Amino acid sequence: MKIQSRALLSVLNSMVVFIIRMIFKTTRLEFVGDSLERCPFADTGAERFLYSVWHDSVIPPLFCAVEHNSVALISQHRDADTIEAMLKAAGMGAIRGSTTRGGASAIKKLITLAEGKHVVITPDGPRGPHHKMKSGIVFLASHSGRPVIPNAFSASSFWKFQGSWTSIWIPKPFSTVYYLVGEPIYVPEEISREEMNSYTDLVQEKMEELEQQLAQIVSGKPVPETIPFRKAA
Repeated sequence: MKIQSRALLSVLNSMVVFIIRMIFKTTRLEFVGDSLERCPFADTGAERFLYSVWHDSVIPPLFCAVEHNSVALISQHRDADTIEAMLKAAGMGAIRGSTTRGGASAIKKLITLAEGKHVVITPDGPRGPHHKMKSGIVFLASHSGRPVIPNAFSASSFWKFQGSWTSIWIPKPFSTVYYLVGEPIYVPEEISREEMNSYTDLVQEKMEELEQQLAQIVSGKPVPETIPFRKAA
């Protein structure tokens, strides 16, 4: 059932945001390795990134910090109205657009709107398949000069809400939320179709590696010394 009233939608989104924010106040956030230095709300100097976050993990980066130095790229479809309203209620900006439509002029507009901000992108959205990388984020990286940074989140305990093609998970109160940020992936300008596919596969591979590392941490298996825990400030 879709809610037609914008006023009612705003109230409901504010309530949901408040509940989730209260949950996150009880959680413990652990950055793995040097992830805190490259996360969306870190001081990265003048460099700005394209953060790749799977669609089912969009809640943690939205509520892990009070202030955001990033905006989310969301679909122009009407179905994204609710997402935009929730982002606004949570204090994070949103840009409506596409990484593959409109050519170079559309990409230039996106980067202008995001000037001074990181851009968070769900590369398997808005309609899936689940955890399947699309080439849009690589296309945007090639035309913007911004590197892609893979991200992964997990939690010691969480609720999972199943949707039509993917799920959304929210950590349970007093759980530990883990955040692992990969190394920047720089994409050359004017790449060929084959090169774009190759870089898309590379980002997919790095995203999967991060997921596997976090799965090890949550399961209590030995973790390589290259990614020790470091508590967030």
